[in-house]
Amino acid sequence: MQNAVFDNTISLLATTMDYAVRRHQVIAANLANVETPNYKAKDLPFEALLRSAVVRARGNPKASLRVGEPKLVYDVTGELRGDGNNVNAENEMIKLLKNSGKFNLAAELIQYKFRSLREAMRPIS
Repeated sequence: MQNAVFDNTISLLATTMDYAVRRHQVIAANLANVETPNYKAKDLPFEALLRSAVVRARGNPKASLRVGEPKLVYDVTGELRGDGNNVNAENEMIKLLKNSGKFNLAAELIQYKFRSLREAMRPIS
């Protein structure tokens, strides 16, 4: 049986934070290699995995929320430069900001969840 305190919401938010940290590392590596000849930008997309896990759990709220493992992919959206590198620093910074926002939102929602639980456990005066 699912623990009511640590429900699917907490699990999903924690997974979101874990994946955001991993994606941050991939994006940072892209930025570190912006001038490396023949370096190809990578990405670790995970939104589709989270979305499909939520859809599966929606049909059965008591089911354990299992999220698949994201796969590292080459980001082919950047234009290939003469040195064979396709990293666009500006696009990578935008990805980094969006990814940081997802991490921060998940962290704030977890804080809110625990504040609500703490408030519910407070003795009535």
